Amino acid sequence: MPNRSNTAPLPRRRTRANPLRALRLPTIALFPLALLLGVFGCGPKKATAPRWVVYYGQNAAPEELTGYDVVVVDPNYKGEIAPLRKAGAKVLAYISLGELNASRATFARAQREGLLLEENPNWPGAWLVDVRLPGWRKLVVEERAKELLARGYDGLFLDTLESALHLQTRDATRYAGMQQAAIDLVRALHDRHPGAILLLNGALEVAGALAGAVDRVAVESSLTTWDFAKKAARWRTADERAWAMARAAKARAANPKLTIYTLDYWDPEDRAGLLRIYREQRKAGFVPYAATIALDRVVAEPPAETP
Repeated sequence: MPNRSNTAPLPRRRTRANPLRALRLPTIALFPLALLLGVFGCGPKKATAPRWVVYYGQNAAPEELTGYDVVVVDPNYKGEIAPLRKAGAKVLAYISLGELNASRATFARAQREGLLLEENPNWPGAWLVDVRLPGWRKLVVEERAKELLARGYDGLFLDTLESALHLQTRDATRYAGMQQAAIDLVRALHDRHPGAILLLNGALEVAGALAGAVDRVAVESSLTTWDFAKKAARWRTADERAWAMARAAKARAANPKLTIYTLDYWDPEDRAGLLRIYREQRKAGFVPYAATIALDRVVAEPPAETP
């Protein structure tokens, strides 16, 4: 995601899928609609569809974040979260598992203890960490997560775990054990903080291994994606969409209790495009949200079109 800085204005905190990994999309046929409905359990629509929001700014009024079932915010959010919880929302704090930003207060310590590996070339200032090391687990599980939950959050939004998975894919010898260590890290969070909701961003490959600890995952850019060269969002092709659906279907098969949230990026002024995103993602059985790439403003779902 955008820059994981601890300082304002947090313009680019990353929640997108790991940008280090080049996207190789196999050309596969689109799933028959009946299969998709079977996989994702689409039944009669509820009177009110579940809603969620991701906001990495600091100054949105609580009223803007009211009316959602799940609210994800940066820990630097200046608003009160108590009114959101009172209104029925589960409020989750962002936490990075596979990377550490140089602006974080713990960066010097992590560097001193040899927890850092290399800087992410796509996100200057963000450093990949060695999740296999006990020092990193202690920092995440015993310190950072404990501190956030003590502040009243209902749970954690787990970002950048895909960075660890990518490292093992890139060099299986040098980074052997990274995937299992990533799984163990999340399970340690669950065991140490059993009452906390854990919403995993991406890393669908390990969703099955995390059954029982994680029953919510977020999938970014499955219907739309951000073109960094053109600085604009675009619709994914049919093959790209089918690839994303196949990943989600495989994760759901491995963990049948999984609730899948989607995060798409789009022009907030394009009402028709936003309506299409919500309509198609809900049809696939997902809980959608669409916003700007920086996630620094709350983009409300447009009212449904009427005949």
